Amino acid sequence: MKKVFSITECFPKLNRKQQLGEAWLLIDWKACQAHVDRLQRSIAVAMEYGNYAKVHEFRRTLYKSKAFNLLCTRRVTQDNQGKRTAGVDGIKLLSPAQRMELIENLNDGIERHWSPVRQVEILKKNGKIRTLGIPTIKDRIYQAKLKGIVEPCYEVIAEPNIYGFRPKRSTKDAIGQIFNSIRKKNEAWVIEGDLKGFFDNIKTDAIISNQVIKDDKEIVETVKNLVKSGAMTVNKEMIETDMGTPQGGIISPLLANIAFTGIETFVLNWAWDNRKRIGQRMRKDCPIQVIVYADDFVVIAKEKWIVEELKLAISQWCMDKMGVELSSEKTRITDIYDGFDFLGCNIRKYRINETKSKLLIKPSKDSIKSIKLKIKDIIKSHNGVSQDILIGKLNPVIRGWANYHSGNVAKKTFNAIDKYIFKKLWKWACKRHVTKGKAWINAKYWHKVGNRNWVFKTNDYELYTMSSTKIVRHIKIVSSHNIFDGQVEYWNKRMYQNMNGKKTKKQVCVIKQKFICNHCEQMFKHESIIELDHIKPKSCGGGEQSTNLQVLHRHCHDTKTRTDGSIRTKV
Repeated sequence: MKKVFSITECFPKLNRKQQLGEAWLLIDWKACQAHVDRLQRSIAVAMEYGNYAKVHEFRRTLYKSKAFNLLCTRRVTQDNQGKRTAGVDGIKLLSPAQRMELIENLNDGIERHWSPVRQVEILKKNGKIRTLGIPTIKDRIYQAKLKGIVEPCYEVIAEPNIYGFRPKRSTKDAIGQIFNSIRKKNEAWVIEGDLKGFFDNIKTDAIISNQVIKDDKEIVETVKNLVKSGAMTVNKEMIETDMGTPQGGIISPLLANIAFTGIETFVLNWAWDNRKRIGQRMRKDCPIQVIVYADDFVVIAKEKWIVEELKLAISQWCMDKMGVELSSEKTRITDIYDGFDFLGCNIRKYRINETKSKLLIKPSKDSIKSIKLKIKDIIKSHNGVSQDILIGKLNPVIRGWANYHSGNVAKKTFNAIDKYIFKKLWKWACKRHVTKGKAWINAKYWHKVGNRNWVFKTNDYELYTMSSTKIVRHIKIVSSHNIFDGQVEYWNKRMYQNMNGKKTKKQVCVIKQKFICNHCEQMFKHESIIELDHIKPKSCGGGEQSTNLQVLHRHCHDTKTRTDGSIRTKV
């Protein structure tokens, strides 16, 4: 029989803290990930075949496994950006030794009583306040574990056109589905739906009555306790809660999706009940489309009376099932020839002649206004910094917005925003040098690169221009697929899709490495946070050349940085 050595026996000369720290560094993460992947796939298969006894068994096995505890702890304390944000207990940024100590104290039972969340208020774009609830580190780990055993079940039963908060699905997939639903229709009407206070007002029954939860008493009770855990304000005042799911928790988006499950089925059943008026002959050939992203949704039908009646029916369904009402401000009925905004895009059909029309998807006016305001604020708030720093602040914002709209009809918009940025940068430069002439300012900040004039650059950095972004059609996900369906070839192929056109340094490295981390030699997964790394650190003389760049998991990047001689040590 193989002898199992304790941490003390492995590191007899080290104190307890050092022993735990060394044990964390020696974990076989590849084996842990393989074990968890295998069990999650088993849960999904059992759910697909309706074998709830096996679902229950596999869930318990996964939840109690040490490998799962290790991966969830690493995700919360190393990978997630929220590792730097403390809950009500004030704990954040755990060391390797503290992580191991925390894992040793984790309980195996699913049902638990949660600590209250720390309430934080942030300002929304429309000027209103959004309330976030920040759980403690320990509660985040338990939430990650709960999500890990529930998500495989949800993905199996999820409706095909639900795109928000689901792995490997994005806003672009939702927009792509709308495009496919409208492009061949000469006439269509649309409901732009938005739920009022969705996360704060969801009835608990809407979550626990779902098929993925209702048959498991422990999960039902722990969800009830999570909803009732309460919140603590900045002034240390306790707020009792009896509904909703606090935004800010790892499990919250999944619970919201579970509560919203059924809207597509409801619309399809409504259409079948009214098939004589609609002209529907077969149940599967429903002429009504529903596309959902988080608490926003779109319903597309061929006639106005259909969407008018559906709006009332959906409003009643949302109130009865979830206790949430439609927002009167944001919910409206629109003709596709008038156009509508959804997820930052304007979707509208234009008439070419009496028989032909063309569907165009462009950046919405609100989205353009928002990016201009953001760029203006960055430039205005960095009057005293160097050109390098300003470029470093602007590039991620400019590139991110351009990449988001790279599948839309956005070339004219990109050119217009580039002109706007130039005007703001020219004003920024002139304000810095009030005694200098325009020719001097031009020579200092703008240079010629190849055939391009007026390039805002330094020796090391160059401002990204939106007009350099290629317009490439996004390849939409197959609606029936999910990440637990075992379609390895499809998901591997999809990794390389939608990466056309001018690529970032990170994307170039990802493709070069064939989506495998150079440090742990594991393939990047849907939840992986990937960081660009200099093989030879810049502080040790390394450069920006492609041969000195690689991409790593965030946790692998942390491990490498501790041993590569970098001056700056990451936590």
